[in-house]
Amino acid sequence: AQVQSDQAALCDLVTDETLDLYDTVPSSDEHTYLREAMLVADHNAYHIGQIVTVRRDLGLWPPSADAE
Repeated sequence: AQVQSDQAALCDLVTDETLDLYDTVPSSDEHTYLREAMLVADHNAYHIGQIVTVRRDLGLWPPSADAE
């Protein structure tokens, strides 16, 4: 549930038309909102790849047709 909540918050952030994604985040003079969003996306993609690899190694990938 937390992953979905965090993902929704990130989507809300990057689609907020009142926010300039090229502005720096409050905690840094160098990092922009866009950079931080891209880092989160890259980080999550890396871990999804790890999950797929483990599931393949366990014989659990691809998911069965009846899985939700």
